[in-house]
Amino acid sequence: MLYVQKMLHLPGQDLGIAFCGGRFIGCYARVGDGVSWNTTTHSGGRYGPHEPEPQIVELAERAQSLFDLDFTSVDIALTDDGPVVFEVSAFGGFRGLWEACKINAAEHYVNHVLRRLADGD
Repeated sequence: MLYVQKMLHLPGQDLGIAFCGGRFIGCYARVGDGVSWNTTTHSGGRYGPHEPEPQIVELAERAQSLFDLDFTSVDIALTDDGPVVFEVSAFGGFRGLWEACKINAAEHYVNHVLRRLADGD
């Protein structure tokens, strides 16, 4: 197997945009430390709040809608060539939302599941 990935120039941050039940619940930035080429917290980055423009939320919403997941985090890089979706995940976002925005993603998720159970889904 060969895995090839294009290296993108990130302007010091990339975004995590979270959805629960298909609804936008928040956005955080992974902000690089200025030393590492990437922005992950494992490489010295930190989470920061970010208010995305409506077209970025719309792009993330379209990306996550393809997977019909209950909780989804869409990672987007704002590059010189425009926004690039580089991951749609069912596992990310909880920590970033909490640390950057004080949004309790687990609470959103539990409430979503309880609503689905009450509706008989």
